[in-house]
Amino acid sequence: SVRCVEETDLSQLNESHEIELMTELTKYPEILMRAARDYAPHQVAYYLRDLANAFHTYYNAHPFISAEEALRHSRLMLIDAVRQVIANGLGLLGVSAPERM
Repeated sequence: SVRCVEETDLSQLNESHEIELMTELTKYPEILMRAARDYAPHQVAYYLRDLANAFHTYYNAHPFISAEEALRHSRLMLIDAVRQVIANGLGLLGVSAPERM
């Protein structure tokens, strides 16, 4: 079943990798403003690289499918947020990315 953010208990995301990933996600608006202000699009590229690295570490460290249902939904919501930020950032840079690998 598909859940929306309001129905997902994100307080379950308390592993160190999850906190690191959520912290990285909160930096996105600031990175965009700074990159625009400084005419420095490379800052967005560097941020996306760092976010992808944090996601890779997280993805390899934590099970999703085998996790209890509520935790699984919370983790999938976090993954989707990362996907959205990466897609938005790449789009701003004019870089296309595949929908599937």
